[in-house]
Amino acid sequence: MGYIEETEINKIRQEADIVDVIGDYLQLQRKGKNYVAVCPFHDDHSPSLVVSPDRQIFNCFTCRTGGNVFSFIMKYENVNFLEAVKIVAEKIGYNLKVNLEKENKVSKREYEMYDLAAKYYSNNLNTDKGLEAKKYLLNRGINEDIIKEFKIGLALDSKELNTFLQRKNFSFDEMEKVGLITKSGIDVYDFFSYRIMIPIENMSGEIVAFTGRIYTESVASKYMNTKETSIYRKSQILFNYHNAKKYIKESKTIIIVEGNMDAIMLSSWGIKNVVALMGVAISNEEIKEIAKTHAKVLLMLDNDKAGLDATIDVGEKLVKNKIEVSVVRLSGAKDPDEYIRSKGIDALKDCLNHAPTYIDFKLKYLSQNKDLNSLNDVVKYIKEVLSSLDEYDNLTKEMVLNNLSKTYNIDKDILKSNLKVKEVKEEKPKVVKKIKTKYEIAKNYILYAMMNDSKYIRIYKEKLGYFKDKTDRIIASEIIYYYNNHNGINIADFTTFIADNKEIWPEVSQIINTINDINMEEFNTCLDVIINELKKDEIKNLKQSLKNEVDINKKLEILNKLAEIKKEV
Repeated sequence: MGYIEETEINKIRQEADIVDVIGDYLQLQRKGKNYVAVCPFHDDHSPSLVVSPDRQIFNCFTCRTGGNVFSFIMKYENVNFLEAVKIVAEKIGYNLKVNLEKENKVSKREYEMYDLAAKYYSNNLNTDKGLEAKKYLLNRGINEDIIKEFKIGLALDSKELNTFLQRKNFSFDEMEKVGLITKSGIDVYDFFSYRIMIPIENMSGEIVAFTGRIYTESVASKYMNTKETSIYRKSQILFNYHNAKKYIKESKTIIIVEGNMDAIMLSSWGIKNVVALMGVAISNEEIKEIAKTHAKVLLMLDNDKAGLDATIDVGEKLVKNKIEVSVVRLSGAKDPDEYIRSKGIDALKDCLNHAPTYIDFKLKYLSQNKDLNSLNDVVKYIKEVLSSLDEYDNLTKEMVLNNLSKTYNIDKDILKSNLKVKEVKEEKPKVVKKIKTKYEIAKNYILYAMMNDSKYIRIYKEKLGYFKDKTDRIIASEIIYYYNNHNGINIADFTTFIADNKEIWPEVSQIINTINDINMEEFNTCLDVIINELKKDEIKNLKQSLKNEVDINKKLEILNKLAEIKKEV
């Protein structure tokens, strides 16, 4: 994404209303001057996350998560700071200016090549030479709006694209590196020719590859795909994710299909929360992206053996990552397009609405090709069921065990003893609340006040100027540095400033979540607590020095010093 100037980051933060942004993700309820919601960062059953429009921060007093609008996006979307800034900018319609001097210029040219190629292919489709391809698309139900939405185009003669890109000052070596051309001796050819072109976008919406599909009777392979390059890694991309993500958030459901044409066809029927795997496998990177949506997965892969095997493989991996999964198997058709054509869109929507959970699907799958009237097959089936329950919560395990016990008249304790995890005892993760000392409460209050108002910074410098713990000293130093360089301070902008500082951010986040309001009287009380604590430490150190000192004059000096400090405590 490049580099964003601090002033621009602050401007985005100031223009973004944290209530509006978090409201896109959570259901907020007004409570006094603040808003509350069920916290998505721990197992919350009553609203414990508070959003403050006045301070433009959020905090959860249960799991101690908090920060500004960027902090929320980083945590919720599982992205880095700059990606969070970009997301917020997009949400508020801010025209983000990226400093390209720090961007990878080689990658920039590669993205530019693909963007130009997509526009060139799109133009071809709208010429007289594209009439046959356009007719093919329209006959399949892909209308002009969908063609535009997916930037579908047409590759023609195998010399045309490379000639066009040469005129744009791109070399053959550059084109070959990103898979747009191929060489045979001294001859150069476009990698794609006479195919309908479907651009593949990365998660940020940049075109990085193509799928080319034949549209005439031909012995050629139905599909051709761009080879992997420096900007295109198949394992890092879910087709149509960039377009689908807003619909996924709205519906809290993500439909996963096998091929990009399946995704396009579903979108043409108004089903927009759909993405496609780049093949039949799913990678860890893709699973992470799916997990970030916090959505339920509807797995709808092709209705053949390869699709069935992939459903099991992909479903297992998603379940292991604590993602809710249901499965759609479209009987009587190979894929969603064929199913819609034979049975209609309402029939497919009904399948989506009544999809069985992955565990129900898996139990049925395990029973296939077994004679459940045969003792050997029943034993084999039960063992396979029990071994497949590891990743499930204990309530699901209990229900499956009850069902098996009743169906096959087997003692439940015997079934339970054959589970890999024999204990079926649910233990919710507990949030450990550390009891803070008076000193910790006081120093948190002082630091929090300093983040909010410069007058507290001045008092700190005049009356205290020091904390005994290194992390607290660094936080105070960063607050003063920020104030000096920005001629002012507020907590939302300061948290933006230190968001990437892993040494102090966890402590700052904790401090934000411990205090609601500040006043001068409480601040001065906290100063007294800190000063007294530091004096007690000094007394302790002096007593140790007195114990070790042998010089009588120095002992007297230490005793006098001790007497003075004790009067002040």
